[in-house]
Order: sequence, then C-alpha cells, then structure tokens
Amino acid sequence: MTELKKKPLFNPEGNLDVRLRRMIGGNTTNLNDFNNMKYAWVSDWYRQAMNNFWIPEEINLSQDVKDYPRLLSA
Repeated sequence: MTELKKKPLFNPEGNLDVRLRRMIGGNTTNLNDFNNMKYAWVSDWYRQAMNNFWIPEEINLSQDVKDYPRLLSA
C-alpha cells in the first residue's frame, strides 16, 4: 500500500496555473482563488451560491430593532 505524503498547509512552490490544478495528487498552493477558475460553470455556480446567504453586517436591521418590542407575545 502506498503511504500518503503530508503536504504543507501553504505551499509556495505549488502550481498557480489553473490548468494544472488537481483534486488528488496535484501540487497546489492550497490557496483558493475564486476569481480564476478552471471551469466556467464553477464561476457561475460560486456566484449563485454566494448570493444564497447573507451575513448580519450586510443587512440593515435598524427597523427590525424598532419593531421587535411591538411584537405580540405568545
């Protein structure tokens, strides 16, 4: 059986070329560059996935704060 070799978390000698990226057995940098993707459909999928969630810092909740005390208690 072949023994797995440990790879560093950050690999400055890794391949930056998108065409050379591999899920298994590649020599990656272990940095994710979502602006330069190997397949065009991945870029569209990634952008759609990013639009499917929000974080509190991006949403103005000031009106919700004002409305909260006026909610009916159950």
